[in-house]
Amino acid sequence: MKSVAVIFGSLILGLTLASGLWLHAWENGRNSGANVLSVTGSVKKNVTADLAKWTASFNRRATVENVKETLDQAAKDARDVKNFIAKYGIPESAITFLPLQTETLYEPNYGYSTKNVIGYLVRQEVRVEHADIAKVEQLAQDVKKLIDQGIIPESQRTEYFYTKISDLRPELFSAATKDARERARAIAAGSGARIGRLRSARTGVMQILAPNSTNFEDYGAYDTSTKEKEILATVTVSFTLQ
Repeated sequence: MKSVAVIFGSLILGLTLASGLWLHAWENGRNSGANVLSVTGSVKKNVTADLAKWTASFNRRATVENVKETLDQAAKDARDVKNFIAKYGIPESAITFLPLQTETLYEPNYGYSTKNVIGYLVRQEVRVEHADIAKVEQLAQDVKKLIDQGIIPESQRTEYFYTKISDLRPELFSAATKDARERARAIAAGSGARIGRLRSARTGVMQILAPNSTNFEDYGAYDTSTKEKEILATVTVSFTLQ
């Protein structure tokens, strides 16, 4: 009986201590951070791209015997493409030719490549970046005219950028913070409280999207497929509650 009493007493003591520790922790939490409201505010702004980037690549295929001739022809193709681009009023400073790339071609054997070299694929890529978007778009539409010169584009794409995003950051984050404050006031009022001082603020990544797009990314999205863009900025803020 004595041992049972000891065990029972120890149990009561343990529960008492545990309850005291829990109440102490709850009181500290209430005083230190439980009366804090965190809210995310956001703002959207529509902008129009102010820079277009056109990229295209052209190929020449060489046999083992005519590699030099093919490289010479690729160099001529680059000059012809450069002159073609210049006709659209695009300055030389906006044109970039990347170094030639070569790919070794092997003789196939029942769907598998052998070690027998039968030729090379010579690829030339050109990029145009210019603020006159209309000129770049016209160039992209007319690139098929190069076929008349024996230059066949393998691929091409046009991308659109907005270059003044950094200038908009203060305005957008300020508006997002204001939105967060209004949301916090509404939430606090619904529970009969008021927001107090600002405890912290953290800006989120900016999302540059096509209009009405929901393709958000954790590290920020940048859609280059459309001229019209929608910039989304977010700010997460914490307020004390009164």
